[in-house]
Amino acid sequence: MSALSYSLKSGAREKNRLLEICCASLECVMAADAGGGDRIELCESLESGGITPSGKLFQEARRSTALPIFVLVRCRAGDFRFTRREVSLMVEQIEQMHDLGADGIVSGALNEEGGIDEEVTSRFIQAAGHLPFTFHRAFDALNDFQDGINRLRDLGVDRILSSAGLSRASDGPDCLRELAEYAGQKPLLLACGGIRSGNVGALAPVSDIREFHSAARVAGSGVDKEEVRAIRRAIMD
Repeated sequence: MSALSYSLKSGAREKNRLLEICCASLECVMAADAGGGDRIELCESLESGGITPSGKLFQEARRSTALPIFVLVRCRAGDFRFTRREVSLMVEQIEQMHDLGADGIVSGALNEEGGIDEEVTSRFIQAAGHLPFTFHRAFDALNDFQDGINRLRDLGVDRILSSAGLSRASDGPDCLRELAEYAGQKPLLLACGGIRSGNVGALAPVSDIREFHSAARVAGSGVDKEEVRAIRRAIMD
């Protein structure tokens, strides 16, 4: 499925809302699909914040769903400041996922001062080619969100995955609203941060938030298809 196709799914088109489900296994991908998710963010080792999935997992996921798959590219857990060798490895991983048929890339880097590493992030974007590029939650470590949005817009980033620095996005809907308003349509704010069916109602009324990201877990399990359905109902109502 092309990067355009996911925006034309009937549910997402009707109210211009989209639900991305974070998946770290084939079982999670299948549950996200069965529950009516709109897009997959694929990774491994979610318990450590997520790292690049194997080519094998991606291929299994690609065969099991027609949903768009955005791939997290992060060569290790920990901070988002990478060595030259790690940057080269991640460029190779992005190119691999591009060639395998990913629908988008999720990545990014920070510099030693804690700001966006524009040179490295630009390399990642170039490696992604025509694929949409999401700057991941390293964004939440920035001191100045508006400056970060400006810099990422200039780089050509399509989305920013963010909870506005909050552990749970639902604790500060006004913070997310301000970010979404400032970002506009590019980069689009992809709201995240402990989003579940029980709290997404605090964010759903914010019209400027068009996309939501959730692991859709219940009681520490993997993706729960009924939780996916419940979140999707809440953001579409």
